[in-house]
Amino acid sequence: MGSGIAMCFLNAGIRTVLVDAAAAGLERGLQLIRSTYEARVAKGRMGAEQPSARLALLTSSLDDQALAPCDLVIEAVFEDMALKLQVCRRLGEVCKPGAIIASNTSTLDVDALAQATGRPADVVGMHFFSPANIMRLLEVVRGAETAPQVLKTVIDLAGKIGKTPVVSGVCFGFIGNRMAEVYLREAEFLLMEGASPAQIDEVVQALGLAMGPCRMLDMAGLDVGAKTVIECEKAGGLPPDASYRAVVRKMFALGRFGQKTGLGYYRYEGRNALPDPEASRIAAELAQAHGIAQRSDMAAQEIVERLLYSMVNEGCKILDEGIAYRASDIDVVWAAGYGFPDFQGGPMFMAEEIGLAQIVERLEHYAASRGNRYGYWTVSPLLQRLAAQRQGFDSLQAA
Repeated sequence: MGSGIAMCFLNAGIRTVLVDAAAAGLERGLQLIRSTYEARVAKGRMGAEQPSARLALLTSSLDDQALAPCDLVIEAVFEDMALKLQVCRRLGEVCKPGAIIASNTSTLDVDALAQATGRPADVVGMHFFSPANIMRLLEVVRGAETAPQVLKTVIDLAGKIGKTPVVSGVCFGFIGNRMAEVYLREAEFLLMEGASPAQIDEVVQALGLAMGPCRMLDMAGLDVGAKTVIECEKAGGLPPDASYRAVVRKMFALGRFGQKTGLGYYRYEGRNALPDPEASRIAAELAQAHGIAQRSDMAAQEIVERLLYSMVNEGCKILDEGIAYRASDIDVVWAAGYGFPDFQGGPMFMAEEIGLAQIVERLEHYAASRGNRYGYWTVSPLLQRLAAQRQGFDSLQAA
């Protein structure tokens, strides 16, 4: 991630400093940058002289004092709150007065990180999506004390490095990963109820998404997904449901990290995802342990509704809480960061095309048929109100 972020700035002609605490980690990062540029030259996407010109803008160091002259410092350590707090405390000491301190956290509390620096007005979230040098989206997370000029500077900078910025408030997962969490939650329940990874992914891909939830998490790393759930649990953010995200936790415990280990929801030969009966066996075993009935009548429409309608409902909660300014911002996040097809307009736009009243009716159906002990299917008051009044999300801006 650090290498990808560095390339965003190098590609824009901005001098960049790359720091790592370990020599081996720093060398891996530098080699990744070099090999990425070499591959682009080999494919004719970059002139032969460009890599050396960009690398000339890069300085690397094992000493964090090298960050002292920088106007912007972005931490990109692992998604571990204790580690990030430690790093942010150090950045508060090292960075010069007026420097912007940014966190690349994808889920954690930016306000807590900001307080750790001792200068919260200078702190903002800059959530790049992997691979950072390719993905368009940049979630810009405004903390409770982020200075307006800091927010404006980062939004302006996003355009200069070729990113599409969307401003989010602080909550676990911000806009994109908060919605992705309910999407993955339902994917795992579908797996435990008897759907196969391929069945789920094929239904989602038929809507135009580049890949379904199982392929997506295999590519991102099941270990990363599991650690995110574990960190959320540490912060007290999980429901008291022992079956919640049980599949990804079990996969993590078994060392099935996805594409990187050759085993995850699928079995991999190179990058080719192949069905793996063991993944279905693991899901069935978990279903039995948690008292979840398996069935063989899973229809494509049910998969669509449970995955996407629950996401729309969460999007409405995000709007109601002021985490996102506009429904269209949510759609931009999903189109630019998660591969939601542009022609579908994004999940919130798609919901209006389907009809908000129908979304509400189906959410209520699943609350009744599956039970709603943990509030998974409780309809957002905002969604309920808009459906009842036959209004769309644009009415929120008018108000």
